[in-house]
Amino acid sequence: MTNGIYWLWLATRPRCSARFCGHLLERFGSPEAIWRAEQQEFEDIPRLNKVKMDSLMEKDLTVAQHIEETCRKQDIQIVTLEDERYPQLLREIPDPPLVLYVRGTLPDFTDRVSVSIVGTRKCTRYGKQAAWHFAGNLAQRGVIIVSGMAIGIDGTANRAAIEAGGETVAVLGCGVDVCYPWQHKQLMDDIMQHGAVISEYPPGTEPKGTHFPVRNRIITGLGKGTLIVEAPKKSGALISADLALEQGRDVFAVPGDINRPSSAGCNARIRQGAAELVQEPADILAQYQLTDSRIQRKLQPAKQASIQEMPREKERKKLLRRLEGSEEERTVWCAVHDGQETVDAIVEKTGLPAASVLTALTMLEVGQYVAATESGYQAAADVEL
Repeated sequence: MTNGIYWLWLATRPRCSARFCGHLLERFGSPEAIWRAEQQEFEDIPRLNKVKMDSLMEKDLTVAQHIEETCRKQDIQIVTLEDERYPQLLREIPDPPLVLYVRGTLPDFTDRVSVSIVGTRKCTRYGKQAAWHFAGNLAQRGVIIVSGMAIGIDGTANRAAIEAGGETVAVLGCGVDVCYPWQHKQLMDDIMQHGAVISEYPPGTEPKGTHFPVRNRIITGLGKGTLIVEAPKKSGALISADLALEQGRDVFAVPGDINRPSSAGCNARIRQGAAELVQEPADILAQYQLTDSRIQRKLQPAKQASIQEMPREKERKKLLRRLEGSEEERTVWCAVHDGQETVDAIVEKTGLPAASVLTALTMLEVGQYVAATESGYQAAADVEL
């Protein structure tokens, strides 16, 4: 019986959080020792209720063996807390995941600077451009970019790091064999070629709303600093910022228009002193004493990433090939992609009747080719870069 089986068994105990399991490991020394322990050995452990006790007394290793076999067949790496490949930065947080499932190549975080980039899914063009600008320039200087591959700011950060020739890690709220959101299938494949897709959830786990706040501690835990690009006052990105502070990490924020609700969270954190205002990637590079002459690894040749160099035409062609709607839907999608956000602007651009535009927008939104935002609509390519 391999030691990894016991890690998988412990990591899949119902109602036993990573923090609680950490306390058990301090007490017993190893997952195998926990598995072999009798009921009376647990009785004086704090926060141990009947559900947790029952799960710890369930000694069946069938689920763990199935996970191990699935990972072997799908070429998914299992990295446990005691594995030397496990990032030390992540090991230092109060509740590190017991197991990481990895597809791709997990970067070596040792002696490297890593920055987590987070933000709203319903980002504006300004937010998307800022995420691209920061992630691309930081990645080009050897910084590992960590994000969540979500639509909006997260996916933009992952994509920008790839286009800049750098390394990136995406932390999922589902199994690493599940692509969520589905629009990011190509992005997911590209991330695995330039870094890794990771999760603490076993293969086959479908995304759930409760998974994402939990996985955010991994995103921030992998970064020496966390950059909030764009976030409203009530946002998962702000939860991530709070987690980063609790983990003792640096928190940076990009300021935004005072009239845009999507920037209200960033502006508030800057005003409160809970995040450092940054205007250029150089502000973060200076924090970690990185300059052009101190690149931490050799990068493949890449253009200087900038706001103006987002590969919009390439993404446009990819999505047009996938779009199987009517000619009117394709026409409307192109107009939205070109920056026409409101119905009136789309009508003027396309010459189509307003009723036809509204029908096309409805169908495109159902198919998730466009997304409604505060200012109107954005094309999926704009949201998912």
